[in-house]
Amino acid sequence: MRLVTRSSVWTLALAAVISLPASAQFNVTPDPARAPLVYEDLHNFARAFEQLSGAEDSIAVLQAEYFDKATPGLTAFIEDYDLSPERLLAAIREHPAEYATVGDKIPVLMEEESRYRGSYADLAAIVPNAQFPPTYFLVGSYRGIGSGSKAGTLITIERRSFESLRGHITSLLVHEMSHIQQALAMGIEQYQLIYGPERSLLAFTIREGVAEYLADRVTGRMTQEEGRSFVEQHERELWQRFEPEMLGSETGDWMWSQPADPEQPRHVAYVLGARIVSVYYENARDKDQAIHDILAVTDYPAFLERSGYPGW
Repeated sequence: MRLVTRSSVWTLALAAVISLPASAQFNVTPDPARAPLVYEDLHNFARAFEQLSGAEDSIAVLQAEYFDKATPGLTAFIEDYDLSPERLLAAIREHPAEYATVGDKIPVLMEEESRYRGSYADLAAIVPNAQFPPTYFLVGSYRGIGSGSKAGTLITIERRSFESLRGHITSLLVHEMSHIQQALAMGIEQYQLIYGPERSLLAFTIREGVAEYLADRVTGRMTQEEGRSFVEQHERELWQRFEPEMLGSETGDWMWSQPADPEQPRHVAYVLGARIVSVYYENARDKDQAIHDILAVTDYPAFLERSGYPGW
């Protein structure tokens, strides 16, 4: 399942898309300590990058050393985001310094493995029967994507700073792994319907809100911290604008595009969704059942009504 656009509005926490046929099966483990963290594509890219400076055919180098050696994660990324050697080379030429650091970031990622797996373990403590597919670290065409896929979680690193890899990226990892838990809880076919006949702003808002809520519970941060600050200051007026639009299919100023109001951050609907989910959980008597409901929600207006949000 895909969103209707693959344009440059995609940003680091935006792509909560799991693109796979209904019959697909995740390669998963219930043990966060055994969940693979895959760096093979980064090693391949770093070797390819070293060869580019003296290469007569840069496209051929990228094809042979990066694309032809793709892991299942990179293969899924290529399919889902139309990555090609030509597009990657154009991004490298536009941002050479960032791509040059990819090889140096691999040791940082490996040093942080215990932190990443610890965040997955904390997610497993909240989500009964959580399952963990591989997490693939790779490079794309400088769009800063975090996404689910038929292979597992996909995280591009070329835009990410060393500081991010040592800290805030854990929120993104938990956010994307939470989408995997949603897909497993409700079933892949049902999960996909939000991108077709059940599409609505409210559905996307709650879908993303679940992942933001769990990321916040595990790491103390959302992927949309700027949006959280804005919502905290303007929640009532935002809801007054959001409510009349929420059952429509357009996402408008709420996510995945630049809002008309220059003061409003992108993706504030992620935070509104997290607020709905948080209130639902807080008001639930059976907390384990509440987590199941949150992950498996398919009737979004009913979920909103049961949550008690906004409650003012």
